Amino acid sequence: MKSSLSIVATVILSMASAGSGASEQGKGAEILCAVTNTVSCDAVGDCIEGPANAVNLPVFMNFHPDKKVVESAKGGGERRTSQIMSVSRSGGAIVFIGDEGESAWSATINKSSGSLTGTIATDGVGYLIFGSCLVH
Repeated sequence: MKSSLSIVATVILSMASAGSGASEQGKGAEILCAVTNTVSCDAVGDCIEGPANAVNLPVFMNFHPDKKVVESAKGGGERRTSQIMSVSRSGGAIVFIGDEGESAWSATINKSSGSLTGTIATDGVGYLIFGSCLVH
């Protein structure tokens, strides 16, 4: 599960840089997000709920939609950058999709409230990520 956590951290970093095009006015603007809660479960149903650092995930993500990258930072200062495969704007949300190695991730940011909901799927482990974002 520890190697899955490293993949998850990379994915979250990727998610952060993807969200910078939240509004038409701020299409190239960055979107900074703080992860407030996570849930990770393995294939047999054992789950861990808590802060991002409890499951080795980043605590901050910075989405750059114009560059199609997301940057992330863990509590200890480790930083990563990941590519965003897809950015779509529908209704009041911005949706980012990417992959990192053998894992896939998605992040949805509500343009009005700034709420972040993300998922990561990897071999035998799934993650839910919740947070708050500054959407410009």
